[in-house]
Amino acid sequence: MEKRLRSSLKTSAEEFLSSAVKSTLKSSKPSLKTIVNSVKPSSDLSSSLPLALLHSILHHTQSFQNPSHHPPSPSNSPPPKRQRGNGPPPGSDSDSDQQQHQILASLQVLSHVLHLCVLSPKKAFSASDLLPAAQALHDSLILFESDPVLCLEIAGVCESWWKEGLIERETLIIQLLPFLLSRSLTLKKKVDVHRIYMLREAFALFDFDDEESIGDLRMLLMRCVVSPLYLKTEDGQRFLSFAFGLSRQLMKSGLAVVKAQIPFGRKSVLEGFGGILFRAWREVEDDLRGEIEEGFMQGIVDCAIHAGSSAFAASLRKVLGGFISQRTTQGVEKLLFGLAEPMIFRSLQVANSNVRLNALHLLLDLFPMEDPDATKEEKDKLLDKQFYLLEKLMSDECPDVRSVAVEGLCRVFYLFWEVIPSPTITKIITKIFNDMSHESCSEVRLSTVNGITYLLANPQSHGILKVLLPRLGHLMLDSVTSIRVAMVDLLLLLRDVRTFQFNTVVSLDVLLSVLASDQTHVAKGIVRLLMPSYFPSRKRAEEACTRCRTLINRNPLAGARFCEFLVSLGATLQSARQLVGFFLDSILSDDDKLEDNQIEGLLLAAYHLCKDLVAADYGCMAALKELLPGEKLKSLLAFAPTAQAQSAVFDILAMVSPETVSEVLEDCMNLVVNCGGLPGDEGRQVEIRSVHKLLLSSNAFSDLIGTFTSTLQKTAYRCQINFGDEVERKNVYSATRKKSKSSRNSSSAKWKHVSEKNAISFEEDYSVAVGIAWQIKDLLINEDARKAILESSDIEELCIALKVVSQTSIMQAMDVYPVLAYTSLALHMTLRNLDTDAQMNDTEDILDQTMGHILGCTEQLFQAGDNGTSDTIALKAHLSKKPKRRNSIDASKGLRSKEGGVLNKVKMLTAILKFIVESTEMGLASHFKPRMLKFTSAYLKYADSSFDHHSTGKLQFEDADLKDMILCTKSSTSYAGKLINLVMREAPCPLFFEAFNLANDLLDLFTMVEISLGSAYASKLVTALNPWIPDLVLALGPCFINNNINNMEEEEEDSYTSRFNHIKLCFPTWLLTCAKLELHEIDDTSELSHLQLPALKRLRDTIVSLVKGNSKVVDGIGYVVLMCSAVCIEKKDYSTVLGLLHFLCVKLLSREEENREWKELDAMLVSLPRIYPMIEREIGEERDEEEVKKLEAARELLLPVWTYHVYETGRFRMMEEEEE
Repeated sequence: MEKRLRSSLKTSAEEFLSSAVKSTLKSSKPSLKTIVNSVKPSSDLSSSLPLALLHSILHHTQSFQNPSHHPPSPSNSPPPKRQRGNGPPPGSDSDSDQQQHQILASLQVLSHVLHLCVLSPKKAFSASDLLPAAQALHDSLILFESDPVLCLEIAGVCESWWKEGLIERETLIIQLLPFLLSRSLTLKKKVDVHRIYMLREAFALFDFDDEESIGDLRMLLMRCVVSPLYLKTEDGQRFLSFAFGLSRQLMKSGLAVVKAQIPFGRKSVLEGFGGILFRAWREVEDDLRGEIEEGFMQGIVDCAIHAGSSAFAASLRKVLGGFISQRTTQGVEKLLFGLAEPMIFRSLQVANSNVRLNALHLLLDLFPMEDPDATKEEKDKLLDKQFYLLEKLMSDECPDVRSVAVEGLCRVFYLFWEVIPSPTITKIITKIFNDMSHESCSEVRLSTVNGITYLLANPQSHGILKVLLPRLGHLMLDSVTSIRVAMVDLLLLLRDVRTFQFNTVVSLDVLLSVLASDQTHVAKGIVRLLMPSYFPSRKRAEEACTRCRTLINRNPLAGARFCEFLVSLGATLQSARQLVGFFLDSILSDDDKLEDNQIEGLLLAAYHLCKDLVAADYGCMAALKELLPGEKLKSLLAFAPTAQAQSAVFDILAMVSPETVSEVLEDCMNLVVNCGGLPGDEGRQVEIRSVHKLLLSSNAFSDLIGTFTSTLQKTAYRCQINFGDEVERKNVYSATRKKSKSSRNSSSAKWKHVSEKNAISFEEDYSVAVGIAWQIKDLLINEDARKAILESSDIEELCIALKVVSQTSIMQAMDVYPVLAYTSLALHMTLRNLDTDAQMNDTEDILDQTMGHILGCTEQLFQAGDNGTSDTIALKAHLSKKPKRRNSIDASKGLRSKEGGVLNKVKMLTAILKFIVESTEMGLASHFKPRMLKFTSAYLKYADSSFDHHSTGKLQFEDADLKDMILCTKSSTSYAGKLINLVMREAPCPLFFEAFNLANDLLDLFTMVEISLGSAYASKLVTALNPWIPDLVLALGPCFINNNINNMEEEEEDSYTSRFNHIKLCFPTWLLTCAKLELHEIDDTSELSHLQLPALKRLRDTIVSLVKGNSKVVDGIGYVVLMCSAVCIEKKDYSTVLGLLHFLCVKLLSREEENREWKELDAMLVSLPRIYPMIEREIGEERDEEEVKKLEAARELLLPVWTYHVYETGRFRMMEEEEE
């Protein structure tokens, strides 16, 4: 290519350019640079090439502007050949686009040639000759904006022209500068910002006071002010500070933009603003400084003190930081003092704590405030004033102010220790240690620790801190975790300072007690603190192990926790293995006569280390197996004195040597079977889980299930003997498993064997069964254990045994765990079948059997309760046959008192309700919904009566039992609401009577809790009830009136009668209470003035606000209220009638037009002709004047709508005529 170009250059400049534009810019750049740079000043090309460039540029520009007009080419190249074939003809859109692209490509080459001429190292070309071509390209810069490569080449020409200082350079920046600004804002590249900065002097040529001609450029500059690219780069900040000084108007606009961005700016942006403003203040002329000082800075200082939010005040201080960080610059200190001094000291003492806090932050940033022109005495006096105010603020009534004052003073001492008088330091630091460390506010205590930690970095403070630091020791036991974490950080810092000993600040015993029981973050910090002393990496392994053993001997639990974090904090795996062997050898040797808690600590520590070793490196497993053979681990069980210790041994076995489980199987089975009282023993639960993990990791889990099954069968047999609880033995798992004949025979043999066992206490048998049920429920949570249980060959017999025990538990109101295990197992069996190829009928059969059985038991339970039996229910027919067995349950757990029986019953019913809701939500057992709703209503009524009996003294719950009752009630409230939600999803609702009853029972229970226990207990139910209030509202009204009825006026009489009788039979008691509340609001001097039910009032108001604007829902609830009023009229309860109608007309129908017309309230209008004549009739027949007044007041509430439809619409008159 270069050879061809040189050849054409010898012909003429025009031929050279014609040859150059035939190649692309990228391919021809090297050749063009070599050729143009070789041209000498004496060559003819030095004068002909600029002229040829101009002609060629003008030609291509004209061709680009007028693509249909093709002036003759200045070159001698032949015309292009005509295209052949089926291609688009010349002049088509495709041909035009291709021609435009070729023109732009040619202009790229020509612009580059011009750029090379401008930068010619030999100065071969005259600037005056090149200027016309450069001006032609510059003037067409906007024209070529679609080609970024060409625009960049043109910009390069103009940029070089300016930098070289060539003639008339000001004519080549008018288009250049806006282009470069726009490019930098679009592409966001630092190189473009640098180019702008290098051309900054060119901006001074523009008249920024000319609004019309300079508006676009000013807008681009304002966009640069808020561009993160300009704010975060050094060149960008320098350019913007220069731009601020271009004109007063531009500075005002820029300051306004900065001020508007401060509330939303990030830290880096705000710091960029500060740096820009400082540079602008330093560089501009004196007359423009006033705009920054008085027009901007004064307002910033004022806003930083009086800002409404702390975040906004902090943003303003970050902008001021641009000046504060440069306070050593001449004039800055005086500027800051002049801006802040008139208001900051006054603001530190105002009544507004927010202003005091903002002023304090600003004072700490400006500290020490001083006037450079003042005398030394004046400066000292001002310094004393600042310390006086800061010390005073440590006792401020606002905790935030005290917190900032403490930490701020520590920072001041760290920075200016040398210049602050010693008495001032001593006085203030002593107050910090003595008073602020004992502050009631946790934020102040935390600031104390953080401030001292910050101050410790100044070596000159160590003398006084060495004396005072022990006074912070109590904070290691602070109730706030963040303070304890800060204390650990302080101790870690002290450990690395030779002049301090951290154990003089916090004693070792305190550290160990915190290590044993605190959260991971705190405990890990303490381990990091103690590692150099109790497991030093630079000591021999034997000595390190001995030191760690010493720690465990001193505090076993803390020592075990210490070992938990050793590997994660850098201890080598080899040293950890050695430590495990050392601990276990110490236990097995038994030379030191270790105490039980020390053995427990050593075993727990060994477990933590083994867990970390296995997790850190799989290769450690072989080493651990060699270090801990199975026989050695088995022998450890004999030395494990506590449940925690045995749990640790089982966990180590499961990790290291699960194949040895057969050797300890008997011990494991003894643990899982001797599980009476397990649900309330957390320590044994940990041990049992470890046994489960061990058995699961081996092949012995089936033995565990078999043991569970045989033990539960024994208890089931005893239940049948004691209570006659016989169940139908169906193969509930036949959908997925076909058991072998031998297996079934084996199961039958188990039952026979169980029946022949020597009888022991039923209470002991049942207690063990409860423990096994807890284990089954716990195992079903774990995925691997759940899979093993469901695949067990004993699953059918296990389920049947649980079924019998659960039936007894329900009927006798005993423990809840058998029911929990039974229902959970049935649910997981069902879900497993859903994931397999089992038929849907078989899948539903499992859950249907369970659901039907559970509901049948509860129906018998409620029926027995309704017949007047005690809460501990026995089947009389069976007990009459075996009178000697009757007392076998008298000492059962939870049945020692009537209250205990009620509590057990409530827990049982809550668990059953949970099972019902979970099944319904999964779409299972859907045909049981009527029975589910009836069960839930019966349960809520039972809970209602229990709270009523407690309030009347028939039951006397202990505080703990009452707390459990409320907890169960809260859960049941949520479950009942969820059940209503699931039922209401069906459209239309086929169970409207049941849903209506359940919603009312739920509200009745809420009302009873508040009446019997108070608003505090009722408020606990609100959080559970709130999500389901919309569903309750729908169940109360629209669902009850059956919205499918198209014409309410044609509703049959028997339909209304059935609803009336239903409400008469199941009258909502919560509505009675609401009626009483309404009467109290009407006359607060009445006998009901004692009635204060704030929780119910809030719930009522929530319901009212929820239904407002929904005429359909209002119509349904109003229909129910009118029907309840009719029931009360029939019962001669006129007070309730007045209260209910007042609730309807004043609360639900608050607008006057609603009260007068009842527009779109069709159901209510159908009911009105039934109730209004009843009120009229009762007024005429009643003889008691007080009762008549109540009826008249009730009539007045309905009179507007009655008269409107009698005289305006004629609706009721027509009905009266039909009746006649």
